[in-house]
Amino acid sequence: MLKRKIYADLVEWKNRKHQCLVISGQRQVGKTFIVRQFAKTEYEHLLEINLATMKEAQKIFEGDCSVDQLIMRLNVAFPNVPITPGRTLIFLDEIQDCDEAFSSLKQFTEDGRFDVIASGSLLGVRSPRRRKWARNQTECPLVPMGYEENLRMFGLDFEEFLWAKGIGSNIIDSIRECVKRLFPLDPQILKALSSYYREYMIVGGMPESVSCFIEDRNFARSRIVLANLRTDCLRDINRYNVGVDIVKTQECFESIPDQLAESNKKFMYSRIEDSQSRQAADKYMENLLWIKGAGYGNFCYGLDAPTLPLKVRRSVFKVYLSDTGMLVNMYGDNCVKAIHSGDLGYNLGSITENAVAEALMKSGHEPRYFVEQKGEKRMELDFVLENGNGVVVIEVKSGKKRTAPSLNKVVRFYDIGTRIVLAEDNIRTDEEGIIHLPLFAACFLDELGPEWDGPKIR
Repeated sequence: MLKRKIYADLVEWKNRKHQCLVISGQRQVGKTFIVRQFAKTEYEHLLEINLATMKEAQKIFEGDCSVDQLIMRLNVAFPNVPITPGRTLIFLDEIQDCDEAFSSLKQFTEDGRFDVIASGSLLGVRSPRRRKWARNQTECPLVPMGYEENLRMFGLDFEEFLWAKGIGSNIIDSIRECVKRLFPLDPQILKALSSYYREYMIVGGMPESVSCFIEDRNFARSRIVLANLRTDCLRDINRYNVGVDIVKTQECFESIPDQLAESNKKFMYSRIEDSQSRQAADKYMENLLWIKGAGYGNFCYGLDAPTLPLKVRRSVFKVYLSDTGMLVNMYGDNCVKAIHSGDLGYNLGSITENAVAEALMKSGHEPRYFVEQKGEKRMELDFVLENGNGVVVIEVKSGKKRTAPSLNKVVRFYDIGTRIVLAEDNIRTDEEGIIHLPLFAACFLDELGPEWDGPKIR
């Protein structure tokens, strides 16, 4: 069984006063599995209702129902599962398929007797059913804003991948300490972790892909899993879009690898088809936002300047795939071979940058980027974050080149707290005060909290 960090969040939720919990995340990240394991350990009974497949169960939530009425209906529909306060977990899976069930979370929270967890893979998108309500101008059940807590679940991060490989927490904790205190890693440990990270980029963080890789110790079956997940994504597009939107959303999704392979990784609608950018934007904007809402794409918005408060430009952005393994799968076998062998001659810029964006998202950061194309301020900063010490700027290097001219220049014009280069390198600080970290250290940058007071290299 794969160990997941979110399990501790579920235990913490149960052991305090709480509202209903909604777990979101793209398909196949392990939401249903982790709730089942949580219920098995922390409760006597589990009432699980999949609202996508159990259509009759949706009728339970129709009408203006009190919690007592809902519990009575549930008892009748599922007589073999005792529903007892504090001892039974009610799990409403794929809740995006039943707006009435979503609305019932308000009643359950106000009542307070029953523990309810809901999960959904496509909570951020509008289904054809919702659009039908909008067209007919009929009443749509309200989303219970303010009456639920939310957790977003991702695929495995690199630390969870190391757990799956059997790397002990004591070893990982020592690596974290090195990143936090900026101490160089032992060369043999650095070599091993860099190799594991290349495996992780190929396999990705989707639980089934990781499990297949761990079991087989090769990439063959995990590659099949990733191809199937890509097919599942297209099925979601077919199911939750209508008419021409199906084709347009697929075109947006399939264009992401090509967009990232460009030297200017900014997402450009005109690259999807040969048309003027404004016309293409009007045509594809909502379809691209569907990909974001479904959790398949991580958006990284451009900034007016790398200064606090970070002010984003919503019309300027990059789109990374939420799982780097899926991106590698879309690029094909030659990309897999280049990553696995550490071939620095192969252009892996899009892969490494996608992996860093994914790691930052999973570490709780909201990455931005900054580009100035003209004048003395001309520079490109791959990622810009903020923490308690101010602005953190990051450059990602996938090849042999280690110089970072933009990081050298940026402090002449802006007040920057921390500058980082992520590359095939050990932990060190150069004469300009720039911190150099190995690529996999992006997965440990949750350590960039207010207490991190800068270089302590010895």
